[in-house]
Amino acid sequence: MKGGIAPFFIRFMFQRLEPYLRCPFFMASMNRNTGAFLFLIWLSFLDGTIYAQELTQIVRGSVLDQDSKIPLIGATVFIVGTDPILGASTDLDGRFTITGVPVGRHDLAIQYLGYEPKSIPQVDVGSGKEVVLKVEMTESTEKLAEVVITGDKKSAEANNEMALVSTRSFSLEQSERFAASMNDPGRMALSFAGVNLTDDVTNEISIRGNSPKGLLWRLEGVEVPVPNHFNIEGLYAGNVSILSNNLLDRSDFSTGAFPAEYGNALSGVYDLRLRTGNDQKREYTVQVGFMGLEASAEGPFLKGKRASYLVNYRYSTLGLFKAVGANLGGDLNTGFQDLNLKLNFPTKKLGTFSAFLVGGLSEAGFTAERDSSKWSNGWDQHRVEEDYRNHFVATGIGHRFIINEQNYIHTTLAYTQSGNNLLHSYLTDSLQFLDFWNYNVYNRAIRLSTQFNTKFNSKHNLRYGFNYNRLMFSLEDRWIEGWGDFYRAKGEANFYQIYAQHRYRINANITLIAGIHASYFDVNGKLAFEPRLAFDWRFAPNHKLSLGFGMHSRQESLAFYFVEDGNDSGTINRYLDYSRALHVVLSYDYQILKNLNLHTELYYQYLYGIPVRIKPNAFSSINDNEAYEKRALVNDGLGTNYGLELTLEKSFSKNYYVLLTGSLYNSIYQGSDKVWRNTKYNGNYITSLTAGKDFRVGKKGKNVIGLNIKFFYAGGRRVTPIDLDASIEEGNEVLDESRILEGRAPDYFRLDARLHFKHNLKKIAWEVSIDIQNTTNRKNVIKEKYNPNTESIEFKYQQGIIPVLKLRVEF
Repeated sequence: MKGGIAPFFIRFMFQRLEPYLRCPFFMASMNRNTGAFLFLIWLSFLDGTIYAQELTQIVRGSVLDQDSKIPLIGATVFIVGTDPILGASTDLDGRFTITGVPVGRHDLAIQYLGYEPKSIPQVDVGSGKEVVLKVEMTESTEKLAEVVITGDKKSAEANNEMALVSTRSFSLEQSERFAASMNDPGRMALSFAGVNLTDDVTNEISIRGNSPKGLLWRLEGVEVPVPNHFNIEGLYAGNVSILSNNLLDRSDFSTGAFPAEYGNALSGVYDLRLRTGNDQKREYTVQVGFMGLEASAEGPFLKGKRASYLVNYRYSTLGLFKAVGANLGGDLNTGFQDLNLKLNFPTKKLGTFSAFLVGGLSEAGFTAERDSSKWSNGWDQHRVEEDYRNHFVATGIGHRFIINEQNYIHTTLAYTQSGNNLLHSYLTDSLQFLDFWNYNVYNRAIRLSTQFNTKFNSKHNLRYGFNYNRLMFSLEDRWIEGWGDFYRAKGEANFYQIYAQHRYRINANITLIAGIHASYFDVNGKLAFEPRLAFDWRFAPNHKLSLGFGMHSRQESLAFYFVEDGNDSGTINRYLDYSRALHVVLSYDYQILKNLNLHTELYYQYLYGIPVRIKPNAFSSINDNEAYEKRALVNDGLGTNYGLELTLEKSFSKNYYVLLTGSLYNSIYQGSDKVWRNTKYNGNYITSLTAGKDFRVGKKGKNVIGLNIKFFYAGGRRVTPIDLDASIEEGNEVLDESRILEGRAPDYFRLDARLHFKHNLKKIAWEVSIDIQNTTNRKNVIKEKYNPNTESIEFKYQQGIIPVLKLRVEF
């Protein structure tokens, strides 16, 4: 991690910024070592002097048919409410350009004969970067219908038109705006109904009482490992996303009854898309804050051509200080860096080619105390040295080819790899290190995904495809002799998936989608056939009912199938079947006002084929996040999740938004002892309030002061109570095995806040923000432990207040 590409890339970015900084005032400030701070003050005074004229920007993009992806020629795009009207028509490639758009928020309207009109509300137009949009329109079921601007689909509705229930989209702007999201999709999802966190430090989430390992991550159409820094499979989920929100396009988040194209998922799906870079103008972003020093660049490879690049590099702030000899992390040595890249190459006859790369490196550890005078007798944790290293890469090439006006094909070939090495050593009396535990996990995969789409007409659309996954895996969990056991796993596997789904729009108000997903895993020879069904009925103006049904399955970690003990006695659980689930969702939408919507979902999930122990026992993989299991398992376990979710959402308009959610649910399971118990994720209730207000300031309101808050309250996680009397008698902690998971940690409460100021200048914009996680510094309980010294039960607490300051410059 030392050195790397950081110095070159960051130097390059500041060279691009140099023309904006070249002035006597700034240079004098730099000489006094106060340049960064005074530069911000100086920029703020430019508002009414140098740049007194109105600031404008270019809004452009493309308009496509939602199903066939063909460009729509002659579509009208205009800014609502401007005088004179600002607008444009699409050209032969479906592209449009609107110049002279004032800085601020604007509603866009798009019209095309024979298609349902579309609106894009509250587009944020800034002075630093052009706004580039990709608009997809739905053909009307009533041919040659008169074009009238009416209610459009909600901004939160899914990108994937095959998803009718339990799915919402999210944008780059939301990942920045929501308080304490820290540009992380995992943290942002806490604002959505049914989503709970597992602790304060990681960005791991539980959906509707399910285990976090039931979540599927997809990037550019292929499955990827969890894209987190500091992730240790089976031990720690990680806490910093490797994905840069600077590359994030509008993406989908699903919590149940998924469309047929999604497989290998039980609880939820993150379907993430990367945007393409600006293909007409080179633009740059520099960002520095608590999370790191970050720089991105985008633009055309050659001016006048449409091939483009988009690249983002980040180097952790703590790692940067460490590289120059200053350790601000205390006893903890930590650092990370990541690189995100998207290349796009459209052609006239061969379709569009693309390439992407998301990669990250992270390291952490504690240094042992070398001064023996500070050691204590016996085992001393201060003499333990920990070294942890993690890597992640997902890279691939894509190709989309429009065969004709009814058919297109999209193929992605990708390679993914993740791995970690965890080494614990003990400093002996002779000052020599004894390596007593080494834990290594490596996952590699070659993934091929091909999707076909056939649009028969405005009512019928068929989407079908296949995925091939070549999986390679190794694990070593080694303790020195006498300290623990030695387990290892190594193997290769093939995982095949095929699917088909048909959407039938009976009329403008009724839609029916039917599909099937099938998969085959050659390690255990198991097949899964999973029918899916969804129904959508707008039975009255502003009222809609939806129904979703689906069967789903997911593999366990590959270590479950390949793990063997150190005696070469063979694999333990090679022939485990999939864990499976049946999802049913009923939803109701009521559009109370133009920008105010009530969404309700009632759901039921029946889980079966869950791995449990052979002999009667309370164990279930539902409650287990380990990378592998050391004992033989069978697929005889059951589980049930059911609940009610409500979402009241006032979308962003009049400079404010409100997202209020509430969930009541129950999550129970049955082990091989046939006793129904709480899962450890059964908190029973969750509520959250996410809201924000922008205050337009400066000449014509071109600058913004924004205040955002997030209130989160959830029932505590389930625990097995400590038997205090037995613990006192034994001298160590004893759990009450007669009350497994009947106890509950105290309820979880957190209030987050975000304050930001954005200043727009001619061709440049800067923003300073501070996110504060846990503003009240509440000490939420993470676990309880028995203390033999005091013969009492004590709580261990999670993180307190965490402020994250950031400065961002766009030009």
